Amino acid sequence: MAPAPAAPLLAGFGDVLGWLFAAVIALVHGITLVVGALWWLLGLIFWPVGQLLGFVIDILGAVFGWLGTVIYDVVADIAPGATFYIDLISFGKGGWGDDLWTGLQLTLKLAVISLSIGLTIGLLGAGAKLAPNKWLNIIGNGYTTLIRGLPELLTLMLIYYGLLFGLQGLLSTGILPLLCDGTGLPDKLALIGLGEDAARICVSTTVQIDGFSAGVVALSLVFGAFSTEVLRGAILAVPKGQLEAARAIGMSRRLTIRRILLPQVWRYAMPGLGNLWLIMIKDTSLVSVIALDELMRKTSIAVGVTKQPFFFYSVACLIYLAITGVSMIATTRIERWASRGVRRA
Repeated sequence: MAPAPAAPLLAGFGDVLGWLFAAVIALVHGITLVVGALWWLLGLIFWPVGQLLGFVIDILGAVFGWLGTVIYDVVADIAPGATFYIDLISFGKGGWGDDLWTGLQLTLKLAVISLSIGLTIGLLGAGAKLAPNKWLNIIGNGYTTLIRGLPELLTLMLIYYGLLFGLQGLLSTGILPLLCDGTGLPDKLALIGLGEDAARICVSTTVQIDGFSAGVVALSLVFGAFSTEVLRGAILAVPKGQLEAARAIGMSRRLTIRRILLPQVWRYAMPGLGNLWLIMIKDTSLVSVIALDELMRKTSIAVGVTKQPFFFYSVACLIYLAITGVSMIATTRIERWASRGVRRA
């Protein structure tokens, strides 16, 4: 008997591969839409709060502006030379206050978004490492071992420059158009309403990776790997007898997790997660190496222009210390809230 021809088998494999690629692209597109919708919803919810805070900030700005003018006049009379440094960090023309403020905003935005994504990754990673499935254990252990074993700067470089040059090299070989044709990816994406994505992916000749996105991905992966271990330890710290009792009285698995497990997990995990948050605040300075204008890069630019390294780096130190100080107060209050009703020794 003659062997079956390989062409139908390869065509079927290419079709399956095409649908797999289309599903991944659709998933990424869907996640992007969901994140955008969430940001819009949060903006809509907090818009009145933002307006109120803006009004309060305007009043405080006027008050502190008046106080600053008074203090500036006093300093000018007592120590005329000190006004030079005050002018350097002032807002407006000739001062670097606006630039430092912009860098601080980007730093906080980067940290908050990375915290949200990293915490989600940590929950998934902890679930994978504690799952009864062997393959999930392997994936969770492999992820934490790899990310925790690499320096954060190297992880950022691999994501930004590695993906950039790797994808650009793939495009230069001409494999991508052949892969799109062989898998029928454009037709499959058109069927699910993503025809424009097919045009960008299959016809593109250049690759552009946003520095902010690369920074978020790198910091999220690092935070997720370390928070995986923190959350895994917190889950194991919850007494098993409480979970067994919940099942014994008829609670569903979902209700047990929501009413019994998660409230106690946060109580055990908050000290470790708070520490990881402080570390990530400092790690945001690493994204300055990919020309993202966060606080550290703005400080370096100011140093290069003014030739005042000690002064501006001292100002950056004070800003970082202020952020960590406020964060420590906030995490302490969250820990107390999570431990409410628990008897203290």
